[in-house]
Amino acid sequence: MIDQFCEWFEGEFDNWTQASSNPTQWSHIFIVHKKISDRKFLTTSRYNYQTEPYRQQEVEITQEGDTIVVKNPVCDMVFKLRKPDADDDYFQGTSVEGCTYKGKELTSKAKLYADQYHSWDEGYWQSSNGFFTFKKKL
Repeated sequence: MIDQFCEWFEGEFDNWTQASSNPTQWSHIFIVHKKISDRKFLTTSRYNYQTEPYRQQEVEITQEGDTIVVKNPVCDMVFKLRKPDADDDYFQGTSVEGCTYKGKELTSKAKLYADQYHSWDEGYWQSSNGFFTFKKKL
């Protein structure tokens, strides 16, 4: 299971379709999950108008039973494989309870598909009205 997660996690993602459909609601963002060793990744997030990322961190992916844990310096994310049907499996993730960033509570949700990554942060960063929908560059 961890190998499948890492394969889906690695890559370049952007939300151009979402951002261009409603630019006042959604910023255009590029996310890169670059493998730096077997189960470690350098993750970066940047706005389309910037050359430098606004967020960069190293994460490590582990497996504990049927749970995938993405360990990062701010807040670990816990993922479980969901199988709604054979063609649409995904990993559903949430931040561990009690996460804070710069003194504010942070709650994150995510969904990882073979070709997409969806994320929703509430707390420190201004919350959106739903998931950012990033498509993977294949």
